Amino acid sequence: MVGIGIADLAADANYEMVFAVLPLFITVGLGAPAFAVGLVEGLGDGSSAVVKLWSGWYSDRISWRKQMAVGGYGATVAGLGLLVAVTSWPQVIVARSLAWMGRGLRQPIRSAMLAGSVDGKDLGKAFGLHEALDTGGALIGPAVAFVLLSTGLGFRAIFWVALIPGALCVALFALVTRDPRRERPNPVSLRVPMPPGFWRLMTPVAIFGVGNFATAFFTLRAMQLVQPELSHSAALAAAVGFYLAHNAVGAAVSFPAGWLADKVGKAPVLASAYLTFAAACVVGVLGHGWLALALMALLVGAQNPVVSAVEGSLTSSLVEERRLGTAFGFLNGINGAADLVSSVTAGALWTFLSPAAAFGFGAVLCAVAGAVLWFRDPIKGTKPV
Repeated sequence: MVGIGIADLAADANYEMVFAVLPLFITVGLGAPAFAVGLVEGLGDGSSAVVKLWSGWYSDRISWRKQMAVGGYGATVAGLGLLVAVTSWPQVIVARSLAWMGRGLRQPIRSAMLAGSVDGKDLGKAFGLHEALDTGGALIGPAVAFVLLSTGLGFRAIFWVALIPGALCVALFALVTRDPRRERPNPVSLRVPMPPGFWRLMTPVAIFGVGNFATAFFTLRAMQLVQPELSHSAALAAAVGFYLAHNAVGAAVSFPAGWLADKVGKAPVLASAYLTFAAACVVGVLGHGWLALALMALLVGAQNPVVSAVEGSLTSSLVEERRLGTAFGFLNGINGAADLVSSVTAGALWTFLSPAAAFGFGAVLCAVAGAVLWFRDPIKGTKPV
């Protein structure tokens, strides 16, 4: 389990170093509108969703799923590496989509391997610890990007430096991790339905996903919150600082949230995380200045890794181990498809109406998802796996 977390720490340092500046690179560096950010993020997530569905299902049927995951890590690094050569924002779509197809290939396998490494009673803590390590990488990456920008280096220098932890994560996952599944897979046909509790979970997951637009929009909004008081270059640094701060919050809350989910129930903790994102959107609509920037970083950081960790541990509690790959394929596929809708919609609302319209859209849907999950716990009445 720890080996998976360490490999993902390096992986997150790789792509979070890139994503800390990618929306700024698209809008400031390439001169594209906010709609382009939504399209890049949405199409990347949409292409990943298709791969996740297939990868999760197929990994339950093969004995070499770890090797397939290693290929996914490599594809992510290669895709992000292409950013050093792009000259227009449509080219970013190709690089981002290739990177996230690689992520889609390995993510269900990684989650299934993690769930198979611990007892059911410790799933919340296991996924919480993994997210804490994951978010530690997401803290290192933006910190390096912030330092590089502060010293006068450009976006492409950051993309080059990001290749170092990218190569490291591929090597670590290949050499350090082990697959807890030792027996030959005994797959279950797709004609056998998933447990009812699993689909009760997927309903609020899908609603939240449609409202849960990419963090890139919060990065753009962070730049606006401190203008016109700050110069353009200072506001740019503040936006990267916001990205760094929200990851620091995420690293701090991930494991305690997983522990709490094991103690008081996973559904209430996940519902609270959904509502926290809605609150961050409200701050994005109404706030201005440094206090609003800090509050937005706190709220965005507090929900992001908690959502990932508790959705994963809750899914693992509802589905038997030999179907975990398929279950995570569905979970990640639904999330990816919803992210496509949310990011494209948020980008269109931001560009053609206002940033407030985009954030209001996210606040309403995420509040609804939190309420649905709060009053309709998917694990109640379900036999523990």
